[in-house]
Amino acid sequence: MDAILARVGVSDAQLRRHCEAAALDELRSADQRVQDVVAALQQALKVVRASRELHPSLVLNDSEQVQTSFRRLGDSFNQIGPLLRLLHRDMGRASAATTAATSTATTAASPPARAAAVTVPKRSAPGSSSSTDSEYEPSSDDDEAEVVEVVEVTPSETRNKRKAATVDLSESPTPTKTLKEDAAAVQASIAKMLKEIRSIRRAEYTVTTHKEFASYVKNVFATDKVDGWQPRDDQTLAQLLDEMETGLSVFNESAAQTKRRKAIAVLKKEMTASSFVPRLDLTSLELKKDPRVATRKPSGRKELNRFLITANKIRTQWQNDNSTAGRKEKKYFQPLLQSISEFFAAVAVPSNDVADTFNISSCNKSLKLLSQMAEKGVRTTRNECAQVEELLYFIRFAMSKCVNFSKKATTM
Repeated sequence: MDAILARVGVSDAQLRRHCEAAALDELRSADQRVQDVVAALQQALKVVRASRELHPSLVLNDSEQVQTSFRRLGDSFNQIGPLLRLLHRDMGRASAATTAATSTATTAASPPARAAAVTVPKRSAPGSSSSTDSEYEPSSDDDEAEVVEVVEVTPSETRNKRKAATVDLSESPTPTKTLKEDAAAVQASIAKMLKEIRSIRRAEYTVTTHKEFASYVKNVFATDKVDGWQPRDDQTLAQLLDEMETGLSVFNESAAQTKRRKAIAVLKKEMTASSFVPRLDLTSLELKKDPRVATRKPSGRKELNRFLITANKIRTQWQNDNSTAGRKEKKYFQPLLQSISEFFAAVAVPSNDVADTFNISSCNKSLKLLSQMAEKGVRTTRNECAQVEELLYFIRFAMSKCVNFSKKATTM
């Protein structure tokens, strides 16, 4: 061999470098093509999910052409595992076995004799099944984030000694994330997600992005405490939920959209008063209207009177209730807050000119009772804190508009 190399003017070291360079070029080329395949699969996933958003009742697996195309894709994918094992083996063995390895590669590269086994658990409804379910994907599409994305490639019958290759697909667009970090790491992740979602233009907020955030947040809430840190008290997490809820506005209304809204509402309801962050301007001398506070249509005298009557009934029920203090406040705080907030929100409407004639003393009594309940330790939620903030916001506008409100407020 050395004599032959010497005659062509190539040393062993030079040949080694040439061979390494050739192998490296091929590996890089293969990697680039695989990345293109990954990008193509991600694009296909986006199109499928967009199709489901546009047509909620659409079942793509009902199409024989779709099934055939997907099976061909799965067959192609199942050739990757054996080839990767052979590459890894041959890159670490002596060159004397090259001939034998080449013949083995030809055999292994062909589709396996047995179908690839998919370890994704099926989540079909009890007693229901579909003949169109693909062997490569779960039968249910209810929650992609719960799918364990691992595909086992079964080797050929003639290679019983070879271990089955497992290809991890955890880097797919919506992986299931398990909360294993300590408190500091979790808080850092939440802060990073909040910064990321705020940097996304509203029109570019996608369902996939929302599911990634929702999957992580869901795992955070599943943990009662992390090193003494309570997620439900965290202000950053509360703000992240607000941003996620706002992002939902770009999606079309559908059954899936309704589920997303309900899921966010349930999580926000769990947040405590400690997670509340003031968002409205309650200090400027020049009143500024905030677009985040919903505008209301002018209310007539009859509707305003109904709000006050409701608040008066709640106060009477509270006075006659013999329950323990804690249960009593918990029972009446939210209904009274709701009714008095509706009244002042209606009064604050610029075009409403009937509010100044109403019984201001009755309003003040309701406000004082709310204050007493809070002082007695009623456990308020973050949503209730936001309601109180809006109530104060509306009261400021009411006092600037109605002389009687402003006069009476000084005696409270």
